[in-house]
Formats: sequence, C-alpha cells, structure tokens
Amino acid sequence: MSMSKTSKNQTQANEEVKKDSKKSIIAPNDSVKITLKWSSVEPLYKKSLNKFAKNVKAEGFRVGKAPLAIVEQKVGFEKIADEVLRELLPEAYTAQVKKENKKPITSPEFNPLSLEKGQDWSLEAFFSLLPEVKLGDYKKVAKKGKTEAAKFVEQRNAEIKKEAEAHEKGEHGDDHDHKHSHEPLGENEIKEINLQHIFKNLVDAFAPAIGELLLRQETQAEYERLLEQLKQYNISPEDYLQKRGVTIEQLSQELAGTVLSRLQLDFIMAAISQAEKLEATDEEVQKELLQITNLKMRQEVEKNQDYITQIKANLLQRKTLDLLLAL
Repeated sequence: MSMSKTSKNQTQANEEVKKDSKKSIIAPNDSVKITLKWSSVEPLYKKSLNKFAKNVKAEGFRVGKAPLAIVEQKVGFEKIADEVLRELLPEAYTAQVKKENKKPITSPEFNPLSLEKGQDWSLEAFFSLLPEVKLGDYKKVAKKGKTEAAKFVEQRNAEIKKEAEAHEKGEHGDDHDHKHSHEPLGENEIKEINLQHIFKNLVDAFAPAIGELLLRQETQAEYERLLEQLKQYNISPEDYLQKRGVTIEQLSQELAGTVLSRLQLDFIMAAISQAEKLEATDEEVQKELLQITNLKMRQEVEKNQDYITQIKANLLQRKTLDLLLAL
C-alpha cells in the first residue's frame, strides 16, 4: 500500500500531465474516493492500540501495562492509523473501483483526505487505467516501416561492400581482423531492422497516452533492475553515473523515455492482436511446455497460472510480430 501525506503532490502531478497534453503522451491518473465508517474503523483502532501497548515503556508503569491514553500519545495517531488502513483499505478499495466500474492496471496510491478519531475516514485512491489505442490503418503504417527498412538495408549493404573493397585495397591497413565484418547483413539482422522501423512508425502513428502512475511505477522497476545489474558487476550507481557523464535526473529521464516507448508499443501490439482476433490455443501452450525437458519442473510450471499466462502472452506477441513482418 502506498500512502501519500497530502493530495497536493498528486494534484501538481496531474496539472503537469495536463500541460504535457500536446502530444497526449502521458495521461492523468484516475481516482476514486473511499469512505471508511468510524464504526468499522474503531474496533481495529482499539485492536492496534492494544497491540502497540504490549511493548510500550512508560515511566511509572511496567512494559505493557501503561494506560491506553499514554500508549496512544507515545505511539502517535499516524502510526496507529496506518495499521488500521493496511487492514481496511484493500477490501474497501476493491469494492469502490468495482462499484464505479473502474479497471485499474496499476497498484493504487492513497491520499488521506480526512483521518480524525471519532469520525468517518476519507481517502482518495489514484491509479492508471488501460490506455485507449486508436488503431488506424496499422497495416499501411507497418508497410511504410518495411519500405524504410529496405532502404536502410540497401544503404548499409552498399556501405559494407564499399568498406570491403577498401579493405581489399589495403586502405584500412591490417590492424584489425575483418573476417566477418564485410559480409552483407544476415537474415536475422534484416528481420530486426524491419521490426525496429515498423515499431517506430507504429508508435509515431498511434502512440497511446500512458497513465502517469503506470509510467512512474514501471520506470522505478526499470531503475531497480539497473541497480541489480550494476550490483552483479560490482559497479556502484555513483560510478555508473560518473562513467556515463550523466546526473541521476538525466538517467531518470532517459529511463522514463525508454519505458514510455516500450509501454506504448506493448499496448499497440496488444490492440493489433485483438483486432486480428489472434489467440494462443491450449495446444500451442502445451507445445511450449513440452520444451521444458525436466518433467518435475514442467509439472510445477503447469500448475503456475502466472507462468501459463506469460506463455500465452509470448505466443500472442510472436504471432503479432509474424503478422507485421508478413505484410
């Protein structure tokens, strides 16, 4: 559960989002308001207070024997309230988004609006919704990307040929081994170039607005993955920034840009898959599972619904890529 101290930061974030609406790159967060009746809060408040009381030390009293009024003063209302909210909010949030027919795709962030002892509690929950992808003539756009890719491949192969001829004449000397560097682009390289040009054109044409919270959460996840990679290579974040000559703010912007493009492409690909009614059949999923040669591991995977869902997502992505490349 993510809790903010005030709605001011959230309001400012949404205002910044609106300012950036020229290209509709980032969408404001959606929200619901949640009311927790004091009659539901009070029993849990007392329960939490008694829980804290067991470990509170107060002058003149043995540990765990201090009056609840003193315990409340020493622990603080905010800490007790946080315990209560952790227990009440998940169910209340789920009920409210269902009531308002909202379909969040992110974990929520909560802003307390009014938390007072003896009165109903009021909070606001912020989240991102599924972006709307206005898919136009994507086949025409993808074909344009393939045309650009073909020109790029032709130009690059011409450059490779020119470099090879210069090398044969000895114009580059013999200081490097160019055994494979002067061969024309291979099939896999051409496929990758085609996809990159198709992707760029699709994002330029149909870029959906991505929810601010979704972008922020995914960027944070990307940053944490980077930190993990650096840790594996025994590189500190400070050394990494210094070697690249960038500040933490510049790195954050760079990661956010990368994540934004990836999310936009993911949603566009999903929209194409849906438009073409592509699906991953049980037979195809089973075929993927059979590639796991370890029988015990395969049986465990078959019981893991998250893994099965990921297999289906990978199959759909593969089919969508094949569709685009075949245009």
